[in-house]
Amino acid sequence: MTKCKFEHQPRLKLYYFDVKGKGEAIRLFCAYSGLELEDYRFASRDEFTAMKESGELPFGQVPLLEVQKKDDEEETKHHLVQMASILRYLSKLASLEEQDPLVAAKVDAALDQEADTFMGPTIAIYSTRHGFTFNDEQKEKVFNSISTEVLPRHLGNIEKILKASTTGWIANTKDPSIADFVWYVRLNDSLPGMKDLSDKIKSLEDYPACKTFVEKFKELETIKKYYAPADPAPAKTEK
Repeated sequence: MTKCKFEHQPRLKLYYFDVKGKGEAIRLFCAYSGLELEDYRFASRDEFTAMKESGELPFGQVPLLEVQKKDDEEETKHHLVQMASILRYLSKLASLEEQDPLVAAKVDAALDQEADTFMGPTIAIYSTRHGFTFNDEQKEKVFNSISTEVLPRHLGNIEKILKASTTGWIANTKDPSIADFVWYVRLNDSLPGMKDLSDKIKSLEDYPACKTFVEKFKELETIKKYYAPADPAPAKTEK
């Protein structure tokens, strides 16, 4: 699939923290599709808090995509939130959304399944945000259950889907869909960083198709370019 720069795209500005998290799939999709994105990263937590208290964040959280466009010669500004919603919008904007309703539904299912898969560990990690706390013993039991029962069940399902895919992409699409961007970030970046989970689950030891998927995604030229050093050091020459 040929990516291109868009002459009349809206001005896009992403607000997020200076971490990968839920902002990275959006950054990667824009790099892949050729959409120009201003990647604004908060300099401090205080900056996010000020924005939240100002009412600029519809649900009080980020990522936030600010879309500035012309409507009948008038500049309008819109705020989009929720990672999946933002990605669906961007795929339409870049004309990369699936045209077949059935395939589109499979992409949506894979996208929604990512949220289901990681709901348990996310709530456990950010428990106070959800209104409860664990003591050390409870915390150990919770993460042990997630590592040995919850995630193996969910990752096992994704493993089967990837093994059955003829293209190597989660929804069996010809090219990577927005679901693949989200799953890549989760499996490659988020999961290994969840320190309270078992090393076995973080390494995807029992999920070879998931590991193959991650490596396949890394080999996309636009992804390699995105992560390449901006000013690579010159190669050393032997004397």
